[in-house]
Order: sequence, then structure tokens, then C-alpha cells
Amino acid sequence: MTPDEKGLSDLEALQSLIDRSAASAGPAAADSLAYPGRQMSAAEFVEFWQSVRLVAMATAGENRSPHIAPVHARLDGTRMRLVVYDNTLRRRDIAANPRVAFTTWRADGAAAIVYGVAREVAGSLRPARAAQSGKPRQVIELEVKLTRVYAMRPPE
Repeated sequence: MTPDEKGLSDLEALQSLIDRSAASAGPAAADSLAYPGRQMSAAEFVEFWQSVRLVAMATAGENRSPHIAPVHARLDGTRMRLVVYDNTLRRRDIAANPRVAFTTWRADGAAAIVYGVAREVAGSLRPARAAQSGKPRQVIELEVKLTRVYAMRPPE
């Protein structure tokens, strides 16, 4: 959150982030999803994000190899919260490079691309259901500070 966003509501802070993202979008993003006729408001984005079941999360490892996996990510103002298994590649990737990206869409053509910086939430490691093999496993919570949000309404 920038100093200017202190004291703003979650929705106002998210709208500020969406506006900054659109203003700094590269030519392709500006031409395809970050323009007034198609860009979602913060309230529309919250409704949209809550309406999708899964999102694709992208990470990059130490050697810059990309990795992608479906996750459930809960929007919380200008942050996302999610859990991952403690032995996943995503967890190792984030330890080496905390920059992440998410994307999701609906059948009506609404879509979003979201970027952020992830960190593990201290003390959040906890038991999870056993793996298919029967071996015990754990999950850890991640918090992602959003840095850019591109969200477009369905076409008219």
C-alpha cells in the first residue's frame, strides 16, 4: 500500500491500484484490456474474482523456469491469500523469487491478470489431508501483495 492509500477503504485502495495499473500498462495490455470501455471497476473485480472457482498461479524458479498450477486465491483488498502444500515447487519458487502472477476468466469473456509479490505467513504451517499415497502432508498460507491488476468486463 502506498502512503497515499493509508486510510482508504479496501475498495478504494483496490480501485487506486487498478487505475495505476491501467495508466502504466504497456501497449498490448492498454489496447486489449486496460481501457475504459472494458476495464472493470474495483467493485466489479471483487464480484468477478468471487465468482470464479479456480485461478492459474504462475511462479518462476531459481533458473527462471516458469511453473503454473490451479489454486484457490481469496481476494482481501489489495492482497490475496491462499494455501499451498509445503512440498510444492511453487513454495520453492517463491523462496527464490517472490514475484507471482494469476489469471482467470469466465465463459462470458470477463478476464483478469493479476501480479504480485508473495510471502509465507509466519506460523501458518498446518496439517492437511493425506496425499493419495496416504503420506501425511502440510499446507502453508501465502499472502500476495498485489502490484498490478488488469481486469476486463465481458464484451458487449
